[in-house]
Amino acid sequence: MHLISVTRLLRKLKLRPRTESGDGGLFAYHEAKSDLLLIFRWDGAGLTNSGRIVLFEQEVPGFQPLHIQGHLTRLLFMIRSGDAVAKLVWIVSSPRYHDLDKIVFPWVRMWEAAFAGRFPPIEYRNENGEYLGSLGASRNGKHRAKPATAKYVHF
Repeated sequence: MHLISVTRLLRKLKLRPRTESGDGGLFAYHEAKSDLLLIFRWDGAGLTNSGRIVLFEQEVPGFQPLHIQGHLTRLLFMIRSGDAVAKLVWIVSSPRYHDLDKIVFPWVRMWEAAFAGRFPPIEYRNENGEYLGSLGASRNGKHRAKPATAKYVHF
């Protein structure tokens, strides 16, 4: 699998660059009271016409659930911190996007059900930016029509 070209993805998705220099994938959060700093690094990011963020993250074969769940947790932190995230685009090889969705889909659905929240849209594309599918693609083409409700979660 080749590394993604953020410039090509920005063009393909009709996004503008988030930063003047680089791929726009660096996000920093500073907590002034304790002087703590968190830095999140995504493979890339762009902006929609309305200024909302589209994140890009490329996964190569051999990805692990904990790694993927870490990205999803960072996304939630970003949203909670006030970032307007329009979409998360996972870049993955065509034969592996269902495998990635099998990790992403249950985590997102369980989080939505347990916390009555809503994730931004998630889609899968190959390294050329060609659309492969969206969240739920691994579930026989069934896509989420509405958020899950907690009554379906049994802890």
